[in-house]
Amino acid sequence: MDCLVSERVHITSLVVHARPAKWKQILTQVKRLPTVEVHTGDTIGKFVVLLETQDEEQILDAIDRIQEIDGVLSATMVYHHIDE
Repeated sequence: MDCLVSERVHITSLVVHARPAKWKQILTQVKRLPTVEVHTGDTIGKFVVLLETQDEEQILDAIDRIQEIDGVLSATMVYHHIDE
């Protein structure tokens, strides 16, 4: 029996708010995370992050990892789309 397996891609964007004095170090650490792209940012400590993952667990893991970085004040999901 042939089974068609659907590959889903979760596209998620986050706004990360960081302490202004640490934003460069935080940005560097966020860029090192798998499935993460940083698209824009500013020197007052806010930047937009794009995630492309295979499932919701990877999204939650990325958010947790970002929030654990010293100096991160918040990482808030602003968009989520599932593409098949």
